[in-house]
Amino acid sequence: MIPWAIISAINGDINLALAILALWIVMTVVRQLAEPRVVSNHIGIHPIFTLIAMYTGFKAIGVLGMFIGPIVLIILKNIFATMIDKGVGKAIFDR
Repeated sequence: MIPWAIISAINGDINLALAILALWIVMTVVRQLAEPRVVSNHIGIHPIFTLIAMYTGFKAIGVLGMFIGPIVLIILKNIFATMIDKGVGKAIFDR
């Protein structure tokens, strides 16, 4: 959308360029606020933990890590939930 706004501004249609930039800003803000909630609702994890997993994945391995981070979080959550349900955690702490 940025190139479209620049080309519109160069062609003299400043109103269209400003409208495109405003739309791009609104889309970016909404996406940044809504994406963690949508992802967390689908995977059953609190949004803050999803954000942490996405950030950690990004810092560890880059853009691909933003997708891998929540997947690793889901796997770890399921492993620990299974361990707790089966009493493995209790057996470990009773020793």
